[in-house]
Amino acid sequence: MDTSAVKKMYTEICSNLHSRKVFDAMEKIRVLITVSGKEYFVNQLEQHIQTYENILKHSFSKTKDPEREKVYFYLTRNLLEMADELQENILTEKDSGQIFSLKRQLERSRRMEHNEALAYLESLTYDRELSQILKGVKISEGDSPISREDALVKVFNIIWLSDKYSESEIELLNAACGSEQLPWHDKSLIVSALTLSLLRFFDLNKFNLLFSFVSRKEQYVWQRAIIGLFFGFLNYSDRFYLYPSLKEKTLELLEFENIEKNLEAILVQFTKTRETESVSKKWKEDILPRMMKLRPKIEEKLDLENIFKDEFGEEKNPDWETVFEDAPDLLDKLQEFTEMQMEGMDVFMSAFSQLKNFPFFYKISNWFIPFYHENQSIQQYLKGPDDGVDLTPLVEKLEKTYFMCNSDKYSFCINLGMIPEQQKSMMMNMASAEMDSVSEIEKGEDLINEMARIKSVYTQYFQDLYRFYKLHPWKAEFKDVFELEADVFENPFIQNLIKDPKTIRNIAEFYFDKKFYPYALNIFLSLLERDRSNIELFEKIAFCYENTGDFESALDYYKRAEIIETGRLWIVKKLAYCSKFLNRWEDALMYYRQAEKQAPDDLKIQANIGQCLIHMEQYEEALQCYFKVEVLAPENHRIRRPLAWCSFVLGKFDTARDYLERLLQNDPENSFDLMNLGHVFWCMKQDEKAIECYSNSLRKIKDFKKFQISFMEDRRHLIKNGITAFDIDLMIEYLRLHSQQK
Repeated sequence: MDTSAVKKMYTEICSNLHSRKVFDAMEKIRVLITVSGKEYFVNQLEQHIQTYENILKHSFSKTKDPEREKVYFYLTRNLLEMADELQENILTEKDSGQIFSLKRQLERSRRMEHNEALAYLESLTYDRELSQILKGVKISEGDSPISREDALVKVFNIIWLSDKYSESEIELLNAACGSEQLPWHDKSLIVSALTLSLLRFFDLNKFNLLFSFVSRKEQYVWQRAIIGLFFGFLNYSDRFYLYPSLKEKTLELLEFENIEKNLEAILVQFTKTRETESVSKKWKEDILPRMMKLRPKIEEKLDLENIFKDEFGEEKNPDWETVFEDAPDLLDKLQEFTEMQMEGMDVFMSAFSQLKNFPFFYKISNWFIPFYHENQSIQQYLKGPDDGVDLTPLVEKLEKTYFMCNSDKYSFCINLGMIPEQQKSMMMNMASAEMDSVSEIEKGEDLINEMARIKSVYTQYFQDLYRFYKLHPWKAEFKDVFELEADVFENPFIQNLIKDPKTIRNIAEFYFDKKFYPYALNIFLSLLERDRSNIELFEKIAFCYENTGDFESALDYYKRAEIIETGRLWIVKKLAYCSKFLNRWEDALMYYRQAEKQAPDDLKIQANIGQCLIHMEQYEEALQCYFKVEVLAPENHRIRRPLAWCSFVLGKFDTARDYLERLLQNDPENSFDLMNLGHVFWCMKQDEKAIECYSNSLRKIKDFKKFQISFMEDRRHLIKNGITAFDIDLMIEYLRLHSQQK
């Protein structure tokens, strides 16, 4: 069994267990045991089978077991953890990737690596004097003393690549957490290693250690630890109910000062960091094409939806702009500055993506190490040869600023240290001036404020993580946490800690603003249960449904909003819009007529009325609407397309030809305009010109079947205008022959 099949079976096992198909899961576990060759798992599995059979027997006997659910959850936990271990054993042996190669290497030299790396950690954790003594310790004959940097790299790798920690390792990591001797940047590195390790392999002790780092509240460390918990619970949300201790520890955080504000900040920064392009990409590549397949073909032919070239769909309600008056945390100066930072992230991503190939970044741990100017890894870059330009003052300024993440700060310093002295001096002066300006902005924006500083740590750490998952050469081997499909707010960790309705509303508004409509929708629906008189909730729920392609539900909620406040123009236009996409043209026309009374000069409304009338085959009325739009917006050449079509259907061939020829002057490649012009020439008895237009149209479409389908949709209009059914069939055959001969 290859590694991809192993991963697939593991996923199926987890799915089976969470959907209570335990026998299916155990059958697959038995297969993995065979593949792994680890026979000691067989006895464990047999015991679990016996336990499950007993649960089933007692479930339907006269004697009910009050502990049944607890035993069942215990069994599920054990089977999941067995599956974890089996998959990891098989992949460690068979996977040819860089991570598993490093893991195998680490396991081969495990004892020596542990002695070297953990000696450093233990020295700083327990005793300053011992630290001095161990600085010169040689592990074995011929070994050089291990440097602090090398020790940290090995500590990081051991923590990251260990599946489960021994009791002594847990004791040492807990001691490191509480140590007064271990610098905050080393603890931060440990926390990052713990997070990566947890995301790689589930272990309850890793969660517990991260909780410990949070509870210590050491500045710059606990913020990373709570993000580690956030990602851990996001990745393993389906296991939360199986571990009561996780819920207990989560609830203990309710005593943590400003926990809801912190989690709100984490949710906001995480959402900003994720690729919002994927949201619009899903709309354009999935939802919209699916909807357009349900639309009548005349829509594609006349391009009626794009007569006024705006973003697809209608605008948001302008009244919604006031909603954030109740949410100052999302609109204060600090938040504006934070948003500027995150927008800058994309600029920095582009600028610094080419600067992650320095040897410094060959070590995975260096992607996570906080920036501090004493770091020996960058000392060699700070001062040029022969007492050249000294970058130390700039680096000290860079350390204190929040506008660039740690990873990019290292890229910047290393790159600056490697350029010629003359350029270095010029760039240092420019960067130093920029740094001073940023420092003034930070002071003016009150970034010395405690909550503001905490948010900045979150921002920088998310950026560091984002750089790692998007730019590291081994990125394909990592499960990208920024691409997890889970609804973050539905995560049990978040659900148990965020209770304040105002905070919940803030998060919903933020999702809504960033176009994460499915996530916003779920929160708005929960808020509606508490306040069913809030028209804005109904409107935003409807808007979310609309932008996820569920027009039936959108229409329902717009109608509910309209009941609360009848006749509002924006809602009426929305009712019309949704009716239109449900192909309920009479209803859509009724709503657009209502809107027309309130805004008689709105040309979009006039165009939409014309669109409805075309679908209702009231071509003369449609023509009048489009004429009105043409008179008031003569520069809009798209209006000529429905004008041409209505004129053709009504037998006004000269008018139709004029419009179509003008359209083709602007867009000679439009196959539908060419076909329609062919129809007009044919009805005018100009057969040669008709055939020429049809041939050009077929050449543009490049598919005879598609051309034939589109052509035959107009059959009844051609017959109405004097072309016989016999001639239509012959024309299609002629065009087919003509295209084959060419």
